[in-house]
Amino acid sequence: MPTSSISTRESDRVENELRRLILTLELEPGSAVSESALMKRYGWGRTPLREAFQRLAEQSLVQILPRQGVIITPLSVFDFVEMMDAMAMVIGIAASLACKRLTEDEFAHLEKIVSQGEAAEARRDFVKVADLDYEFHRALAQATGNRYLSRYLLHLHQVATRFNFAAWKRDGSASQSVGEHRQILETLRQRDPMAARAVMLAHIEQARQRVLGAMKVE
Repeated sequence: MPTSSISTRESDRVENELRRLILTLELEPGSAVSESALMKRYGWGRTPLREAFQRLAEQSLVQILPRQGVIITPLSVFDFVEMMDAMAMVIGIAASLACKRLTEDEFAHLEKIVSQGEAAEARRDFVKVADLDYEFHRALAQATGNRYLSRYLLHLHQVATRFNFAAWKRDGSASQSVGEHRQILETLRQRDPMAARAVMLAHIEQARQRVLGAMKVE
């Protein structure tokens, strides 16, 4: 098997594990990352680690600073507000498209995600809640049928994950977020584009208020 294929698979594995560590705040926002420490701890090679850093930088999860190394992107209130403003511009349109195109199989998949999210929230398993939150929005983004819109939305949701996770952890609950997913699913089943748009915009605004409240912003 070609060496490049092995390297690519390894860098994918490293990227996925690093993303998990970042999204769950195990690698703290704003902290410097030691290549040698990560290589020693996880047995990663330097090349796949650096490839993973490059891709995570494209996702706004790390910052690669010339002659300074890599830092975990800080949780900035200003970045969060800008990101939510960007999401609000497109999420309503995306929900309108999705509600017209979702198949029964896709509705069944969303029902499974929401039910699993409710169970994970009851256990206060916020890592699982975060995974399911992303999967919920990924399924809806794909249901728009527009790959450019889907890719943009998923990038924004990746950025949002750390903020949501931090809010759930500080509040000790993700029940409101999970409950909103149930409400969104029920609204989408009505096949009403305007209602779908409204419920999704409300979800984004409520998430904004939760996170800003958790960050103690007036």
